[in-house]
Amino acid sequence: MLIKDENIKKFYKELTQSVEGDYKIILEPERELREEWIEYDVVKWQLEKPVQDLINKLQTDTTLNFEEKIIEIHKCLCFNYIYDDNVLFFFRRDDTDPENVKYIAVDWYGRITGEKWFQNRQHHNRRICYEFSRIYAKAINMLIGENDELEAFVIGYTDNTHYVVGLTGKDYSAILDPDDFNKIKDLTRLKLGLTLDGINILRDETGRLKSVVENFNKDRLEELKEVESLNKEDKIEYLKRIVYILRTYNIDSQGFMEYMRAKVEKEEIEIEKIWKEIKGGPEKRYVRCLVFEYNGKKYLLDSVEQTLNEVNIDELDKNIFIFKPEENEYAYYGG
Repeated sequence: MLIKDENIKKFYKELTQSVEGDYKIILEPERELREEWIEYDVVKWQLEKPVQDLINKLQTDTTLNFEEKIIEIHKCLCFNYIYDDNVLFFFRRDDTDPENVKYIAVDWYGRITGEKWFQNRQHHNRRICYEFSRIYAKAINMLIGENDELEAFVIGYTDNTHYVVGLTGKDYSAILDPDDFNKIKDLTRLKLGLTLDGINILRDETGRLKSVVENFNKDRLEELKEVESLNKEDKIEYLKRIVYILRTYNIDSQGFMEYMRAKVEKEEIEIEKIWKEIKGGPEKRYVRCLVFEYNGKKYLLDSVEQTLNEVNIDELDKNIFIFKPEENEYAYYGG
C-alpha cells in the first residue's frame, strides 16, 4: 500500500468524523486505490497562467515555508478569479420526494468538459468550485513534488453540488475552500482586505498550518470598518449605505450579491433569489440578484447595477429577470 493511499484513507476517516454530509474523494486517473468513496476524474488537472506563473516562482523561493506557499496559492485564486454563479442558474430542483427536496447539478458546466470549454474559459476569469479545486490541488501537488508524505486532492459532495480541496499528510490535514457558498467567500473576503476564512484544519500535530493562517489574519479585520460604524436604526438606509461602500471597492457582481445577502439576512429579512440576464455578451449569462419585502414595500438588490431600490416586482422586464429557473431544465453549453 502506497503511503499516499494510506494518508487518503486516514483523511477520509477524519473528514467523516469532523464534517457533516456525504462526501467522495476525486483523484486524477492512473491510481490503483479502489474504495466506494473514491472517484477518478475524467478531466486532466491543469494550471492556468496566473497560477502557473506563481508556481514557477514558488518552486525556487527559499524564503517561504511550504504552508506559507499554500497561502500564496489561496491568495492567487482569490485575487485573480471570481465565482461563476451562472452555473447555479442551470441547477434543477427535484421535488419527487417532498420530504427530501434536492438540487441537481448539471455535469457539463465545469465538471465534465472538453478542450473547447477550457479554451473558452481563458477569455474571462469566472470559475466554479470544481475548476478552483482542480487548479488548487494541482498547484499544491506541483509544490509537493516527489514527497509522499503530503498530497492534495479534490473532495466533493456525492450529489456534485460543491467541491473543495483536501490536503493531508503526516503532520496535518485540512479542507481548503476559497468559495464556500454558505458564507461570504474568501474570493470576496480577500478582495475586501478581510480575514481568510476558507481553510478548515482537521488535524495539525505541529501547529505549523494553524500558525501560518493565524499570522496571515492577525492584521486583518473580520468586517469592513466602514460597515461596522453604520447606524442600523433605519434598516433600508443602513443597507443602502453598505451598497455605496461596496461600490467603492469595485467588487464583482457575485461578491456584491453574497455580501449583501449576508447583511440582509442578518437583519432577519427573508430574501428570494431572482436571476438577471447579462445582455450583449458572447454567451447567455445569468447573475443572481435578490428581492425582499420590508415594511410592506418590495426591494430589488440588483447585483449587476449594484443598487438597492424599491420596485414593483410585477413590472420587472420578464425578458431580463427570471424567477425560479430551478423548476425548468435548460440546454446550454459554452464556457
